Amino acid sequence: MNPFVFEQPLQIAFGYNEYQRIVEEIQLYKRYEGSLNVWTGYEKPKDLDYEPTQLNINYLRRLVDTIAAWQFEKEPKVAVAPDVLDDPSLMLLPEYEPSTKQQTENSRAKAKERLIQWVWDDNRMHEKLLAAAKDRSISRTGVYARLHYDKRRGELKILWHPSYEVIPIYNEWDTDQLDAIHFSAWLDEEGTKLWKLSYYLVWKGDEETGAYDCEIEEAVYDSGLKVVDSIVERSSMGLDFIPVIPIPTEKLSGDLHGFSELEKMINIADEIDRKMSDYSDALRFEMFAITLLMNVDEDPKNPLRISPSAKWNLGDGDDGNNPEAKKLESGFKFKETIEAYLDRMYEALHEISEVPVVNTSDMKTGGINDMALKLLFSTIISKTQRSWIIWQSRLQTLNEYILRYMKARQEHPRFKYDKEWLAQVDNYYYSKIIFGLPLPQDQKALVEQLGEEIATQIESIKGAITRSGKENAEAKLMEIIAERNLMRQSQDPYNNTGGG
Repeated sequence: MNPFVFEQPLQIAFGYNEYQRIVEEIQLYKRYEGSLNVWTGYEKPKDLDYEPTQLNINYLRRLVDTIAAWQFEKEPKVAVAPDVLDDPSLMLLPEYEPSTKQQTENSRAKAKERLIQWVWDDNRMHEKLLAAAKDRSISRTGVYARLHYDKRRGELKILWHPSYEVIPIYNEWDTDQLDAIHFSAWLDEEGTKLWKLSYYLVWKGDEETGAYDCEIEEAVYDSGLKVVDSIVERSSMGLDFIPVIPIPTEKLSGDLHGFSELEKMINIADEIDRKMSDYSDALRFEMFAITLLMNVDEDPKNPLRISPSAKWNLGDGDDGNNPEAKKLESGFKFKETIEAYLDRMYEALHEISEVPVVNTSDMKTGGINDMALKLLFSTIISKTQRSWIIWQSRLQTLNEYILRYMKARQEHPRFKYDKEWLAQVDNYYYSKIIFGLPLPQDQKALVEQLGEEIATQIESIKGAITRSGKENAEAKLMEIIAERNLMRQSQDPYNNTGGG
């Protein structure tokens, strides 16, 4: 079912440029699925008497999945560091005790981190981020995270939308500010019911006393785009922001649309499919050679055919010559040429995608250290870290919106989150996302590095625990502190002795 079968009404509603963009992005998704490929629309030439091989290896999906795996195969962590309010020089002293202000700030940071992690865990963010990274690599525009408050459960949902379901409208003076955004999807295979959800950021009041207000509208339309069910009349959400986070693709300054990772690989992937298919047919002709019949009467019931194992009648038998039959064999002399050509195509495909081809079994070495491993994968590591720049800023905004949305819904009777924690949250919403590469870690080298950073006081114990990959860094830190206190008490000669 083509979701855009009703082209004219949709072009009017979406605008021609957005409609065309959505159609083209749907084609990119079909490329990823494999339902659209180099053979789509192919017609066999009439002079061929066999079905040509049509291989669809779909390297595109494999490379997109690999790019996404490098970004989110290892679960990202959320960290909220407290501000340093006490004198840093005093904090280095062994007898340092945090002031009341510092203790309050530490507690506030923990509350923010716990609330954000609560929402992340409920929404299975690791799983969703891995899928969203694939969407972002396929699309020219990116992927969208939408926050929704579920009144039945009293919890925040993070819903992810592919770009072909979304029409964003940015401010004409600020391309980072959403003025409105629309989500749409067909509710049935026949394309008779179109769901649309819209958010509008409206300025209310004058310049001095006014404020932004987010309004929501949701309805179902028929094929003529007439309202058949008004789910939510346009009304205020009580928010001063649109609860949607675009995660864009890499793009140039001022561009609304970026570049698709999948799209830039299509031409080479198609050429590989074509040449592999030709190679397969050449093998068929070599294995089932054409038979030549000479000095025989032509059989009108068995005419000349162009296909593997065909029989060609090339004589009429009237010259008194002896009939003869033999195989027409080529010797397969182009084998090295086609394989060298395919190897170059594979190299070009991986070079464009920045996914290296590394076969460590071919290396003449007894082992490989952490630094050498990173050098081998330097291109994909660089690509992944560039992607993390975008993911970092957008997920930070998502975490801010989570806390602000909580504040706006905390009086709801089924609100599930801890209100005492939420009461500690101030208007500073900074958080940090800690990413990790899916490389096999040299654990000994990592521990030594983290130990040196802690010793030189350029990394906290909690930060080191998080980077080491251990779960629940805060609980592990409390466990370490408790053990240290226990050891200190056991080594105190005056402990429980009553001595003065």
